Amino acid sequence: MLETQPPTLLIDDIQTIEVIVPRREQNRISTSYAQLPDARHALVRVRVGDVVGVGEAPAELWWTGEDADSVRNAVHRYLAPALVGGPADPRGAVRRMDAALAANPYAKAALEMALWDALGKTSGTPLCVLLGGGRSPVPIKFVIGMIDPPQAEEEAQRGLDAGFTTLKVKVGGDLEADLARVSAVADVACGRARVGVDANGGWTLPTALGALARLHDLGVVFLEQPVHARFPDAMREITRCSPIPIVAHESIFTVRDGFDAAVRPLAHIWSLTPSTHGSLVATIDLLGLARAAGIPCLLGSTVELGVATAFMAHIGAAFDTIHECPVPSDVIGPMYHEDDIVDGGVKLEGGYAHVPDGPGLGVELDEAAVGRFAVGSWR
Repeated sequence: MLETQPPTLLIDDIQTIEVIVPRREQNRISTSYAQLPDARHALVRVRVGDVVGVGEAPAELWWTGEDADSVRNAVHRYLAPALVGGPADPRGAVRRMDAALAANPYAKAALEMALWDALGKTSGTPLCVLLGGGRSPVPIKFVIGMIDPPQAEEEAQRGLDAGFTTLKVKVGGDLEADLARVSAVADVACGRARVGVDANGGWTLPTALGALARLHDLGVVFLEQPVHARFPDAMREITRCSPIPIVAHESIFTVRDGFDAAVRPLAHIWSLTPSTHGSLVATIDLLGLARAAGIPCLLGSTVELGVATAFMAHIGAAFDTIHECPVPSDVIGPMYHEDDIVDGGVKLEGGYAHVPDGPGLGVELDEAAVGRFAVGSWR
């Protein structure tokens, strides 16, 4: 008896829309390069037969030069023509997108995200299970922006009250002001939570080297991206000298970046952000590099809304390299927005992100909310 092959799933249609969702006034995330007043993200819908997969591009101009407008332009002019009518397999789609357009990782990642969602919905399987993992909650940390010490103390207490056991403080400006903020948080956290810092590449090499001993004395347990990614030798020198673990985030965009970071080495720990790498496919490659080099990995963030947050939670649940990292991940975007654009979504509580129920990403767009925050219409 001849075995019949299942029909090939094809991509029938792709649509995008821009949304602007305000971020909370309280502890609005501010960094060494910008304050982030709202989420100006692009959403995508990819129709595969009777199923619609959803994706999100949480683009930040300061990272890759992309925003919602550029994402929509890349999708409609270059990526959708390369995908529509073709097979709906995510890996094949990534190859076709890379052949059609260089760079533009957030645009590509949003489409690939929607394809994973559609694949999971078609098979009735959560993404974390498709990836070979379980539904273990993902350890996460509470993030405090570049705010005055009294405000930082209040936010630290709020994080503790919410059950977080790791607090991350944004630094990267004037060193004395940064250390005053960190000290204020450390005083509140004393004995109840660990404290790490993230400079977002804002310090110079001399400033970062001068900060190491003082951060260590304050009990800081990690330092993320102390200098700009364009100074890999400085990152290597800081890593060589540091008494506390160094985390590379902005230094790792591509798989080639990961290879270089492993060889030098640039850091003790990697912070991976799937949209920055252009796809889950590339993120898996980076996780393989890290495992081979013995480097723990966490999931970083560009303060996602509910769709991309769910995507990240599934990835964190599926890979023990992330789940077992000594520094918790940043799957925390919905905590910093006034509202969201999904029904349900990731549950953030007790210092963990819990994967949503349901197949694919486990979320659906709240069309009424999308309508409230939309700029224009789906096209």
